[in-house]
Amino acid sequence: MSSIVAKLAKIQRYLQQEQIDGWLLYSFRDQNPIALSLVGLQHGGSRRWFLWIPAQGSPSWLIHAIESNSIVDVDPVLKGSVEKYVSWQELETQIPKLVKSAKRMLMEYSPENAIPYVSRVDAGMYELVKRVTGAEIVSSAEIVQEIEAVLSEEQLAGHRRAGDICLAAKDAAFAFIADRLRSGQGVTEVEGQQFVMDYFAQQGLAPLPCIVSVNRNAADPHYFPREHKYSPIQIGEVVLIDLWNRETNSPTDSFADCTWTAYCGTQTPPKVTEVFNVVARARDAAVQFIQSRLDAGQRVYGYEVDDVSRGVISDAGYGEYFIHRTGHSLGPTGHWIGVNIDNLETQDRRPLIPGVMFTIEPGIYMPEFNYDDSPTPKGLGIRSEINCFMHADRVEVTTLPVQTEVKALL
Repeated sequence: MSSIVAKLAKIQRYLQQEQIDGWLLYSFRDQNPIALSLVGLQHGGSRRWFLWIPAQGSPSWLIHAIESNSIVDVDPVLKGSVEKYVSWQELETQIPKLVKSAKRMLMEYSPENAIPYVSRVDAGMYELVKRVTGAEIVSSAEIVQEIEAVLSEEQLAGHRRAGDICLAAKDAAFAFIADRLRSGQGVTEVEGQQFVMDYFAQQGLAPLPCIVSVNRNAADPHYFPREHKYSPIQIGEVVLIDLWNRETNSPTDSFADCTWTAYCGTQTPPKVTEVFNVVARARDAAVQFIQSRLDAGQRVYGYEVDDVSRGVISDAGYGEYFIHRTGHSLGPTGHWIGVNIDNLETQDRRPLIPGVMFTIEPGIYMPEFNYDDSPTPKGLGIRSEINCFMHADRVEVTTLPVQTEVKALL
């Protein structure tokens, strides 16, 4: 069975199980990458197009009359029948014919934009389809996850190899920083970043930039050192490294994404250890919660895992300093379209299904925190990021070992 045939069969089983009449895929000038990926197109032309996948039967298309060549490369299994329109009036009369008497249909829509990764249909098209068909429009988020976010064995193997390289790059970067500090040469965030990029290139990966940040900079989760904006890394400071990469031989290769923190001195300050231990407990509690649900034969959802991890940090008194979701989907892009570990920025109610991968990365970010006897607060940002893969009966941490302490580099 070809992958397209298998994909279509899975979609139609889902539609039948959920009592949904079909899936209406729509895109304009490639604004819906989910639709493009599903039908195997790099580009979808310059006019609006639709593909109707019914719960039973063959797919059918509605395209503009001048776009006949836009779907020429589509697999014959998905080609089905093709109808054309010219005017906007014709488009409005053709859409109901395309979906026939559908009462419920999927589109790339997420109620109140709860899952932005899936919200690819603009409000105007939503309104038009709803008006001319009278159908209930249901979010395609769950089937998108099943079709697009479940990784193959090859993708998982590539992720593991990339993860090993990322962890080795992190170790080498910390050693580089330590050597520079011991020798008195000095080192900056940008130099640490460049070291990681060079290491990746030596290993045959793309020289992707990473986050290397100290103190108050690390208290900004998305701080990025640049040639015109960076700080020195000095003895007595806490340095965070967040790095990600994938193998480069295929655009479907899957990323690894890790974050570790170290102390640039001989003995890690107790206050730094205290904050790290809270973050580590939050990280581990998330994994343990997922496994406990699996052991009980129960589904587990992204928003629930976020609640568990966030609860640990809140109970320790640092809740206001954990300002992002606990984790994101991971795959051929660093932030993929599967379930996110999130009940803060959004509420992701999708289940963690076998084959999906995601990060667990709680953090505490305090720009005015004083962790030593300095006359002015240095600030502190600590994050511990691991990658997790869902098996049918267990959750696997793929980026081992996990960080258990803030190592003193000198």
